[in-house]
Amino acid sequence: MDALIPRGALRELWTRSRRTDEPLLVPPSGDRDVWDAIDPGARAFVLAAAEESAGTAWPHPLLSQWAAYARTGDRIGYEAVVFARDRRLRLAVLAAAIDPMPDRVAEAADGLALLCEQSTWCWPAHDDAFTRGLRAPDTTRPFVDLGAGEEAALAGWAVLLLGDALEKASPGLVARLRRETNARVLRPFVRRRDWAWEGTEGHVHNWAPWIHGNLIPAAVAFRARAARAEVLDLCVDGLDRYLAQLPADGAIDEGFAYWWQGAARALDALSLLDGLTGGEVAAAVADGPLRGLAELVRFPERVQLGAEWSASFSDTEARNATGLPWHALYRAARLCGQDDTAGFAARYREDGVLRGAAADTASGLGRLSAEVLDESWWTAPRGPAPLPSPVELASIGFGLRRRTPGDTAGLAVTVKGGHNAENHNHNDLGSISVAVDGVPLLADFGRATYTAQTFSAARYELWYVTSGWHSAPLPYGREQRAGREWQAPVRALDDGWEIDLSAAYPWPDEAEISWLRTVRLGDGEVSVRDEGAAVGHPDTRIVVVCAGVPELRPDGVRIPGREGSADLLLSYDPAEVEVETRSVADPYLERSWGPEVSRLLFAPMPGTTSWELRGMAG
Repeated sequence: MDALIPRGALRELWTRSRRTDEPLLVPPSGDRDVWDAIDPGARAFVLAAAEESAGTAWPHPLLSQWAAYARTGDRIGYEAVVFARDRRLRLAVLAAAIDPMPDRVAEAADGLALLCEQSTWCWPAHDDAFTRGLRAPDTTRPFVDLGAGEEAALAGWAVLLLGDALEKASPGLVARLRRETNARVLRPFVRRRDWAWEGTEGHVHNWAPWIHGNLIPAAVAFRARAARAEVLDLCVDGLDRYLAQLPADGAIDEGFAYWWQGAARALDALSLLDGLTGGEVAAAVADGPLRGLAELVRFPERVQLGAEWSASFSDTEARNATGLPWHALYRAARLCGQDDTAGFAARYREDGVLRGAAADTASGLGRLSAEVLDESWWTAPRGPAPLPSPVELASIGFGLRRRTPGDTAGLAVTVKGGHNAENHNHNDLGSISVAVDGVPLLADFGRATYTAQTFSAARYELWYVTSGWHSAPLPYGREQRAGREWQAPVRALDDGWEIDLSAAYPWPDEAEISWLRTVRLGDGEVSVRDEGAAVGHPDTRIVVVCAGVPELRPDGVRIPGREGSADLLLSYDPAEVEVETRSVADPYLERSWGPEVSRLLFAPMPGTTSWELRGMAG
């Protein structure tokens, strides 16, 4: 597989071009020429949002909420409190930078002091204290994870923005933030070189760019020159390793939702490094060893189905999360010289609104301050949605076809092949999804609320992760298994794909090992043809999953439209059909699919070696 960038390209650029003077990542609040000139709507939004909670009690996490992860597997109770505190804090810091009145600076200082008092910055789902039998954080052995990186960045950006004002209002607070960030995050990061999340030369890990990108502002804020260089060098090497393991087509096997927290975090960091190298990163993207990054910024548009919908696979969601920081895509597109993608991102700008202000982790203080200060963002023309077709991301076995490129009307179909050892993997080889008028009806359900089970040995007991709840075959009644050995090559055709599923299943002894799935889109109709000796076996079922409850009719099956879309009408070769419907009862799943989801289990006629399903809007 060709790589997005050559290994060592970013590291070499950094070694050659990094600035040795004191870096400036963001204009401090004392630079009133900059802060007084920000977009008036953005100014009003931040001040109003900050004032909503000013003067009320600050959220503060409890030990019982932290320990609940070990007792019951719940991680949401603790995280919800931390995320609420951090949302308030980053708005308080921004408000104080925009309008540095004493009461605003005091509000920010209160939140930062509470951050210092929090026993651990590590999210409980990641803390190794539980594996050592503890039910309270071990402050002598801090663990660097996503949460610790987020808090280090929050503290760092706050000091870069408000340092002088904080020092004047609360002498000693900046020094306290420096001690806590170094003790909890920067020193452990440097001293321990066995962090699993840094990945290896053979395996990419999406935590790496997220954490490395967060440690850059922390190091700039809290470390002197030599110690700062030590952290930055390690971060650059980690970013280089991550980017060099991504495929040349820019595909992200974890899907659209995780693009914002892996690939986009790397692109955030590259924007910072561009400033620290005097524009050398942008030059290397335009005409140099980093030019492959242009493919990475095009991934979100390539998986788009409709205005608020994207193709879902792995643990991603189909309905776009509210408050996505579209400015991050805009800034990355500008860095990579992709004007059309920048216009696509600008489509989602709301005048006078910071879309990421309400997000939990998708938009930290660094992303919000970059959005507020980017004058071009607030005046950028809104471009069209590209809605490309065909899309082939061969590195992950993903393909998309729509009736008309650039138009959501009618059908769009996606397929998923590859292998079953992807990051955030679902056993989904050979699965299809179908959207009507930009809204997915035949589904890939994506993720539910994360618990201790989600990333445990019992992950594949979760129903929505299994192949039995994806639109894929069950030859001889058998489901797929997780692992790199289970794979399904995808071959693109002019009007669709051939997917070889012969290596996707644990076949019975003495069985003929063959299953070819052909998916085509043409003349307003999608067809799925399955061929193999097992098609007509009495135990074989061909699964189709959908939102809502389908209606069995004499001429086929009607999948009810939703969100303003037309229905999807299915016809098929002779088969018995069974419908299973289940309540979702999960906020993530229900947000995309509604309160109920169903699967159709088709049993082709005995002895059949080929069977076809057809669908059209109606």
